[in-house]
Amino acid sequence: MSQNKGSIHYAWIVMIGCCFLQAGALGAIMNSGGIFFVPICEDLGFDRGALALYLTFYFIATTFTYPFVAKFLPKWNFRIFLTACFLIIAATEACMGLMTELWQWYVGGVVLGISGALVFVVASTVLIENWFTKKRGTALGIAMCGSGIGGVIFPILGTWLIGEIGWRLAYPSIALIICILVLPWTLFVFRLHPEEMGLKPYGADEQETVEEEAKDIHGMPAKKAIVTLAFVCIFIYAGIEALFSGYNNHLPGFAESLGYTAAFGAEILALAQLGYTVATLVMGWVTDKIGVAASTYITLGITAASLLGFAFLHDQIPLMIAAFIFGMNSVIITISVPTLLSEIFGKKYFAQILSYSRMSGIIGCFGAAAVGGCYDLTGSYVGSFFGGIVILIICSVLVAVALTQKKKIRAQWE
Repeated sequence: MSQNKGSIHYAWIVMIGCCFLQAGALGAIMNSGGIFFVPICEDLGFDRGALALYLTFYFIATTFTYPFVAKFLPKWNFRIFLTACFLIIAATEACMGLMTELWQWYVGGVVLGISGALVFVVASTVLIENWFTKKRGTALGIAMCGSGIGGVIFPILGTWLIGEIGWRLAYPSIALIICILVLPWTLFVFRLHPEEMGLKPYGADEQETVEEEAKDIHGMPAKKAIVTLAFVCIFIYAGIEALFSGYNNHLPGFAESLGYTAAFGAEILALAQLGYTVATLVMGWVTDKIGVAASTYITLGITAASLLGFAFLHDQIPLMIAAFIFGMNSVIITISVPTLLSEIFGKKYFAQILSYSRMSGIIGCFGAAAVGGCYDLTGSYVGSFFGGIVILIICSVLVAVALTQKKKIRAQWE
């Protein structure tokens, strides 16, 4: 099969499928899971921090499963592998409607982590990497927006379902919806490599791509990079910044703790995901214009401002604005960390160094439980917001220290 000039390259169809995958998987399952915290805890008498601990089990399982996924992905049939993992995720989501004990959610978190290492983390990134040589960053940014779009839609839809049919039936209902959204793409559209369809990646035949790939081919080997002060700083920076993902799942509960309805709680969670979606599209361009250091400090600063808003501004409109701004912090993981690694260590061994940096998720896995624990102990989320500001200050220092090592490391490039 060949790609005719003037027609839409199949790579763009794959990208659209990645949007649906991210929306129906990460957006619906992980980014929207917080809408269930309050009704479950009220029904079964759990503490919010104890329930949120299942997300810690998810992060731990994902962190340690990722290397195995990378190893077996080229060996197994990609469509069957991806479809099977997604069906496990959907089945786990459905089964949560039957759970009655905390340990069952913890087991569910482990299952989500093992199967989600491919579905949530690897699949879309690898597909975009294989199908695009030109406009790869643009395609990846659009694909990753799917998780934000899903995070906007599913909190509102899920909250409506909980109100209409209860949380136990809402779980399998969402599982059915995401199967309808995702399975057609995993079964019939996705191919791991363009060559399987007789195609080349988008932009592979263009001379300018060859010239772009020839630039900046230097870099520090991964084994040397990971023992440098700069990498340690970025690793810790990525890990403690990942703690903020734990706040997202508590936004509905935070709204209800202020006396607002569950519907409004779902709205501010959706606004946070909308903020992430917008930031994903914008911050890559901003980084290109003003540099990774400036864009990172701006993101850290507006995240701190949003936490102050949560702590002091409790009217609806200010809370909605704070939620939208807070959602932008997620681009630190998707844009700031990879760009910092490329800036400091070069592009030659970038993939390996980035893979090591993703292990930092083991630090951030306690975010949801810590925020919930703060509420359980104090009856308020305010303490966790001030704790978040302290974390952001530490992040700023870590980035500054890492960047001071840039010249020294570049001098050692091989």
